[in-house]
Amino acid sequence: MSTKSSPPTIPVKPVSDKSIKAGRRWRRLVAVLLILTTALTIGYTAVSIYMATKLVHSSQLLPNTTPASLGLQYKVITFPSRDDHLQLRGWFIPGVLPDGQLTSQRTIIMVHGTWKNRTDPAAGLLDLSGKLARHGFAVLAFDLRGHGESQPAPLSFGIYEQRDVLGAVDFLHSGILPYPELGRPRIIAGWGVSLGAGTLLMAAAQEPAIRAIVTDSAYADILPTLERKIPEMGHLPPLFTPGGFAAAHVLYGIDYTNIRPMDIIANIAPRPIFLIQGSKDSWIPPSQLNTLTDAARTAPDAKVQTWLVPGADHAQSFHTAGEMYVERVVAFYTAALGPDASVSQ
Repeated sequence: MSTKSSPPTIPVKPVSDKSIKAGRRWRRLVAVLLILTTALTIGYTAVSIYMATKLVHSSQLLPNTTPASLGLQYKVITFPSRDDHLQLRGWFIPGVLPDGQLTSQRTIIMVHGTWKNRTDPAAGLLDLSGKLARHGFAVLAFDLRGHGESQPAPLSFGIYEQRDVLGAVDFLHSGILPYPELGRPRIIAGWGVSLGAGTLLMAAAQEPAIRAIVTDSAYADILPTLERKIPEMGHLPPLFTPGGFAAAHVLYGIDYTNIRPMDIIANIAPRPIFLIQGSKDSWIPPSQLNTLTDAARTAPDAKVQTWLVPGADHAQSFHTAGEMYVERVVAFYTAALGPDASVSQ
């Protein structure tokens, strides 16, 4: 009778204390790295959300004066933005004809800059409004969403704000008349500065009722400016900027890569455009004037004028050029819109 042999025994080498300690050290290192990675991810996300929140929300600066300070009549108006119906506050200033008669025939929608309101003292919007009114142009100036006395909303650098400009057009077409005796405007134009300039271009590209456009310090593409300015304003390293953009996209639906008036400006043709830029603009590089001009002129029937104002900083061309600014803007609107019908009667 045969006997089964037992399988050979494989000797087990005892684990040394040194190997055990090395394994423990490795596990500790992996744990520390995981904790650090998680902490850094959480920290980066928190800072990104903070940046996005600071970028899109700010305290609203209320107007502290009115057209009455210029000796002009006006009416306070309220109207909804197009599509999302946010409530916007502004005023309507009738134009003043040479004989003192009031008119609303040619109305200019005026759009202020970032973190300002319908007076926009930094750019001189109220003063310019008054000068245009005294040249016979009625003015509708209002606070963009999230600004002044209008309904709070995220700042989107034109994506949502263009609905406000379109709401102003709708108000002029069908809203309650601030001066019923003057009737509705015969023709509508627009003027915008900085944020207002980019917003006006985006709105005009889809709204043919805006018959002539003047922009001051408009951006062709907002992303490079924000990439440069956000770290300066937030006192944070530039590495957090992409995270801030991503957080704004997720939280507020704002995709800064799509804020490019240069892509749509050609759609405004054949309506005339007057692009104004300061040669010393510290926010929007003066080269963006050329970018917008070249893009606008890709339309075969484009009508584009430009003016690079010597020595003017961002949104300071009116202050720098003074009466010459008014004369050139008035001449542009007069050529584009024609005379007030009340004058020719």
